[in-house]
Amino acid sequence: MAAVTTPIDFFEAHLGAEDKRPATVRQYGDLLHRFELYLQENYRLSLTSDDLPHITGMHLSAYLQHLAHDREISTRNNYIVILKRFFGYMLSIGAIRQDPSLVLHCIREKTTPQTIERSAGKLYSTEDVKLLLQEILGARPRRTDLRDAAIVALILGSGLRAFEVCALNVSQMEQIRSGTLFCLRKGGSWAHVSVAGFVPGYIEPYLQSRGPVGPDAPLFVSQKGGRLDRKALWSALAAKQSRLELKTGVHIFRHTLLTAVDQNGGSALARDIGGHTSVHVTNRYMHSSMEERLDVLNSTELARSLAVSSK
Repeated sequence: MAAVTTPIDFFEAHLGAEDKRPATVRQYGDLLHRFELYLQENYRLSLTSDDLPHITGMHLSAYLQHLAHDREISTRNNYIVILKRFFGYMLSIGAIRQDPSLVLHCIREKTTPQTIERSAGKLYSTEDVKLLLQEILGARPRRTDLRDAAIVALILGSGLRAFEVCALNVSQMEQIRSGTLFCLRKGGSWAHVSVAGFVPGYIEPYLQSRGPVGPDAPLFVSQKGGRLDRKALWSALAAKQSRLELKTGVHIFRHTLLTAVDQNGGSALARDIGGHTSVHVTNRYMHSSMEERLDVLNSTELARSLAVSSK
C-alpha cells in the first residue's frame, strides 16, 4: 500500500476505506490534483498540510469562475461536490478550522432552447431502439454484433451502468435468467438488480457463439478475448449509432429505460431500478418528447371537456 503523505493521499485512503470503487477514488484524486495545479499557477498554494489553512472561499470561487469558461454546468457541479466533500473531510479531521467550500453551491441549469434540445436527445424512442438492434444484428451478425445487441438489451432490461455490465462474469448468467442479478454497483456496494425476461434471449446466442467458457470468465469480452471495458464498448456502439444518425453513447440506454419506467410505474420505481438514493437524482433521467407532451395535454379529461364545449 502506498504511503499516505499528503491531504489528497489521506482523503483517497479514506474513500478506499469506505469501499468506494477504485475508479471513483481516482476520479476524486484527479480532480483535486487539477484544482491544486490551478492554485499553484495562480496563487502559489498547494493542497498540503501547511497551505490548506490559507485556502479561502475566494480561491474556490475564482476556480469555479475559471471552470465556467469551458465546462458544462453538470461538470462544474461534479467539481463542486468533490471539492465540498474534500474540504468537509479536512474540517472533520482537524486539518483546517474553517471550511472554505461553504461558498460553493451546485448550479441549477436554466431552461433554454439549447438545454431543451439537449434533453430531447438523451433518450431513444422505441422505434430508435428497434432500428439500432436491427443495425447491430444485420443479416449475418458476427460475435461482436451478438455481444453488442446483448449489452443493449441488458441495459434496457435492467438499468445497469456500462461499468457494471463490463464487470459481470459468466457465473452470473444464471441469475440473469432467474430475473434477479446480484452485482457490484456504483459506490462499491453489492445489490440485487431486477432483469427483464427478454434479456436472456439476447445474451444466449452470444454465449453460444463463444463456445465453452468457465464460470469466472467475463460475461462480455473484447475482440482480443479480454474483459470488455467501457471505452471499447462505447466505440463499438458509437459506430452503429452514428450510421443511424442517433445520439452516441451507452448511458442513453439508462435514460431511455428509466424514462419508460417512470411513465409506467412512477418515479419511486424508477429510482429503485436506477439504483439511486434519491428521486431527485432519478429526475435527471426523466425526459419526454414534444409529441408525448402534446398527447398528454390532449388526452386529459379537461381537454376533452373543453374540446366538446368549443364545438
